[in-house]
Amino acid sequence: MKTRTKHRLTYIGMMALLLISYLTAQSTETTTIRIQLDVTGSALWIVESRLVLATEEDETLFEEFIKDETLKDEKLSEFREKMNLLLEKIKYSRKRSMTIADFDIFLGKETTVTKTYGVIRFQFMWEGFAVLEGDTIMVGDVFEGGYYISRNEILIVELPEGYHVATVAPTPDHQKPGTLIWEGSMNFASGEPAVIIERDVQQRKTGQVVPIALGVVLVSVLIAIAGSKINRKEEPKKYMNDKKLIVETIKQHKGTIAQKKLPDLTGFSKAKISILLNELKEEGIIRKTFRGRENLITLTEGN
Repeated sequence: MKTRTKHRLTYIGMMALLLISYLTAQSTETTTIRIQLDVTGSALWIVESRLVLATEEDETLFEEFIKDETLKDEKLSEFREKMNLLLEKIKYSRKRSMTIADFDIFLGKETTVTKTYGVIRFQFMWEGFAVLEGDTIMVGDVFEGGYYISRNEILIVELPEGYHVATVAPTPDHQKPGTLIWEGSMNFASGEPAVIIERDVQQRKTGQVVPIALGVVLVSVLIAIAGSKINRKEEPKKYMNDKKLIVETIKQHKGTIAQKKLPDLTGFSKAKISILLNELKEEGIIRKTFRGRENLITLTEGN
């Protein structure tokens, strides 16, 4: 029994390493971040990491991971929750409509002449990712806090058919028709990568419909965005009212409530509740405590 428990702990530890840290640079050969733009301003984002499976034990554990549907569902759920949380921050900052949906995870093995790889791929569709102005599509405003790719990461932006690059910053390491490529390590400035693309003249004349493209992006892009802070001086009035509603809801429950009850009582998503509570905590209006597996939210004295 002890041996089985020890094996399970080893397995869980490796799984956490695979999906949360991507096995670090020592075993992750490459992570490709591909953003294929759509003419509507949306993009399907996918992050694909190739992990070196150097030993038979590595291969065995990865194969167990692939078969464990429950564990995959848990990791995908965690990924979805994190992305929704980050999107709420961006929406408040950018003040325009955005949604993310169609989350998916793929795991598989790939064998070459010299190595065997475990492939991990997350993907989701981001609607409203770029800004549209007539025949122009502008990318970059969501990267308000800047963006960093490490030495094993490659960022690729692919254009829809029938479009060309008008401006791009910083200059890509490689540029082909319809494709822009940056190789890490690179620390992008705020608002970058910034790409402005325009519809080709022939496409404007014929009015051809450009097909929807597919695309991908890394967990580190969004985590970098999460580091950017919303300017509270420009905080929308609606945002203030949302926080007021949460405070009033807590008051109606004698000043203390389990965090998990707030989405049903307010109509807000779990991601939005988390953001608003963090703001209220920073302002000293509430405090969080743990009771078992629950977060308890309590109004501070005087509120």
